[in-house]
Amino acid sequence: MKLRTIGAVLAGAAMIGATVAGAAAAADVPAKSWWIDPATGQPNVTIVVGAQANASDVVSASLIAAAVGNMATVEETASVPVTASATFDKVYQFDYAGAWGTSPVVSTVDCPGPNDATAKVYTNFYLWNNNLNTVDLVDTAPVNDNNLRNVALVMPAEVRTGGALGARALNTLWFSNSSKEWDSKDRVYKFSITSSTGSKITYQLMNNDWQDAATVEFQATYPNAGGSYDNGNGSFDFKWDKGFYTTQAWVDINDKCDYNFGGTGTAMEAHEEIQVIAYDKLVDGAYNGIADLAGDKGHASGIVYRTAEIRYPLLENGQNICGVTKCDGMIDFETARKGYLNEIKFLGKMYKPMFAGATMYVDGYLGAYFMYGKPFAEKEKIMKVGDVYNYHGWTVTLNDVNIYENKAYVTVAGPALAAPFNFIMVMDAINANCGPCCPTCATYGGGGAFTSNPTQRTEYDPYLVKTTVPKTKEGYDYTFFSYVNFMLDGIKTFVGADGTYLAEFNLYAIEDYGYLENKGCCDPFVTTPNDYGLAIYGGWLDAYNVSEMTYGVAGAYHLWEPAAACSACPDANFDTLELQLCDTITIPDCETSYTVNGPENYFTIEFADVKFDKATYDGGSVLPGTPYAAYASVPAATDSDGLKLTIKQTTAGQTIKYTANVKIDPVELIMLDVETNTATNTKNLVLVGGPVYNSIVKDLVDMGASTVDWATSAGEWEWIADPMAKGYDVLIVAGANREETRMAAEDLIGMLN
Repeated sequence: MKLRTIGAVLAGAAMIGATVAGAAAAADVPAKSWWIDPATGQPNVTIVVGAQANASDVVSASLIAAAVGNMATVEETASVPVTASATFDKVYQFDYAGAWGTSPVVSTVDCPGPNDATAKVYTNFYLWNNNLNTVDLVDTAPVNDNNLRNVALVMPAEVRTGGALGARALNTLWFSNSSKEWDSKDRVYKFSITSSTGSKITYQLMNNDWQDAATVEFQATYPNAGGSYDNGNGSFDFKWDKGFYTTQAWVDINDKCDYNFGGTGTAMEAHEEIQVIAYDKLVDGAYNGIADLAGDKGHASGIVYRTAEIRYPLLENGQNICGVTKCDGMIDFETARKGYLNEIKFLGKMYKPMFAGATMYVDGYLGAYFMYGKPFAEKEKIMKVGDVYNYHGWTVTLNDVNIYENKAYVTVAGPALAAPFNFIMVMDAINANCGPCCPTCATYGGGGAFTSNPTQRTEYDPYLVKTTVPKTKEGYDYTFFSYVNFMLDGIKTFVGADGTYLAEFNLYAIEDYGYLENKGCCDPFVTTPNDYGLAIYGGWLDAYNVSEMTYGVAGAYHLWEPAAACSACPDANFDTLELQLCDTITIPDCETSYTVNGPENYFTIEFADVKFDKATYDGGSVLPGTPYAAYASVPAATDSDGLKLTIKQTTAGQTIKYTANVKIDPVELIMLDVETNTATNTKNLVLVGGPVYNSIVKDLVDMGASTVDWATSAGEWEWIADPMAKGYDVLIVAGANREETRMAAEDLIGMLN
């Protein structure tokens, strides 16, 4: 296609009349992307002037080059950083040998072999009234008062109960607000199906609320109980009263086929938090009164960063796809299909949780894992014989159909298969051979499946591509956990209206998936600026939430570790990713403040007062004026006014877009015609001057690509699309003489501006 635009120049308008004047418009000029590469802001044109051209043509080329230089901009984005801080004025030393050394409440499960799976609840380490109380009051006897105010804890918002401060606010920390979107949709489990016998089967999500040691059932009528995890009000709420309150959530299916889901142990939303614990390291039998941060102390390490109260999607357990179990590691089909998925933030990176857990083996503990990814599901996909369907990296080919026996001959290929796999799928009710799968309850297939010749066997229905992650211990490989990469569930075969043989399937696949596993200090998860191990455990637990035990204080939230599974199977109670400091950090005696950077410099801890200001004593004697009881034998000290520290974090805030100038030299855009190789050129060409002085224009005229009579032209430009068939356009700016060429150039520049 060849385009020609007449430029309205003053002299030309005077000579050829009003029909020409004003004929040109900005729309007739090539768009900015023709002149400037929008991705880089660099010029996308070369301006060519004849080697024998007069000085006026060179000036015209220079003016156009300058205009192009002014257009050299690129759109960029930037984040406005947001900084928050939380200051603790009186932080005393943590008593590792005392309160923290007492035994936690435990419950055990017998596993095959000599070991048991053990759950631990640290009743001496809870959010208020004990180690984590951070109220700034004058304490007359911190040594004898159960170690109060010796943990600096920050959450996305301040947490209080009964006037006591449990955590200070650091509002740059992330927290979940998932239900703001979720509640605008229907809930995952709020539907009914009709079975093959005509009876109605209802599905709803249930839960328990543990209050005053009494169990109260949450019905699905509660607005948040069926698909979301927080109240969606845009703020971090430590406590509220709807759904997923305990570890006992389940899917209720007509009071049969109930599927135990599990879940977090508190009503908090998923969130980030930081804790700082200081102590005075004993060196050569003496204390120097300067704060230190202990490494390799687990939950009570000197620095702990965690994302806690993680909510996981439901796992498929035969309630939709008969033949799939919870331990297969497949996200619930309806949950994946509707896209009800959470996202969490851990150390600045976003993850979509799929499931987590921990596994025992015959002689001990294999470890814990956190699986993340994006699950997708599609129901009732109809294919005809010969169809090839691509689904999230997987290819399904329907080779043939036998409608008399309800069979399909299928080929599946995908990233987790070494080679395409061919198989015959028998799509029928699994009946008596699938007792644990509840075939009468499955949403798809099950007792309602169609078949004219049942085989009573599964025969690749459903077909699962499952990856088993191994873990080697003492020379033997054990199953750490498993996950489903792909699932194809046959529904039925039938004949279409035109006689075409058809088959109907459900599909499931995952993308962008991976997993984290716990890392000890011998193989740290983070190495900058210090080593940190990764622990995958439970986060906070309501005092009434473990095996219906009624210990502790009502409303107190304890640190806890759920029990590992005796065999590989996910557990939604492993709801916390926790980084624990491995290296002991010795803080020097600084007259000014001293700053410690957190893992990967994600936050900082600034000590404004590094001294505990302790009164020292020896052998049971107490210095005059010391208001504290002394230890009996070893040289030690007691707190006076404690430390002052500030936890600070800077995060990326709101993203803004702006236009940035790209510096270029306009002179570098200009070339002579004798220097320009039109066969190898890749940029659009702006040719200044007519065929008499510009040899490339002459070539275009001789080719018939340029059709303007330049000898009589009153000054104009001609836009020719890809005349050389090399992928670039040409814009000729010229006139009958140098004055007309100059005015055409000026008019073009006016439109560019």
